[in-house]
Amino acid sequence: MIYTILIVTFILLFFIFYIRSYQNMNIDHYNNLYTPYDYKLFMLNNNKKNLYKLKLENSTPIYTEDCYEKCNATECMKLDERKKLLNKCLKCNSQKNKCFDKSVIGGICNDCNIENIEDKTDCYDINNFGCSPTNNLESNKGVSPYYIQIPDDNINSPYDKKCVFCWNILDNI
Repeated sequence: MIYTILIVTFILLFFIFYIRSYQNMNIDHYNNLYTPYDYKLFMLNNNKKNLYKLKLENSTPIYTEDCYEKCNATECMKLDERKKLLNKCLKCNSQKNKCFDKSVIGGICNDCNIENIEDKTDCYDINNFGCSPTNNLESNKGVSPYYIQIPDDNINSPYDKKCVFCWNILDNI
């Protein structure tokens, strides 16, 4: 009887030590695979656009007109100016041997030796005069300027909605 108890105890101890060492081995293996250095490399080597894609819902109405009736006049002036510069840039780039040069005061159409429109200033780029497309708010390839209206949580607001312009949508999501 004593031998049976000793054998059962020995077998139980063996299993306990074996399971414990297996758990430690897996934890060490996990820690070696996913170090902070590996995580940083992963984040640097993968564009954040591949990890997630921010976009507006398909039901979100997009506005380009009637801004002064619905929104802040200062922001509407910026929208009008951005649309005007986009049209000016597109018109200039469509001409042969003309290139639009962006400047602090907007930009001008200058002579240049570039004939292919693909090699000229990208007017729709969000760093120029375009805005992020609604189906991918983190895209650099833009569309014409627009604004949306979202519910306003401000209790002091006389309106139930506020205008969010395309150049600061990501700040309001």
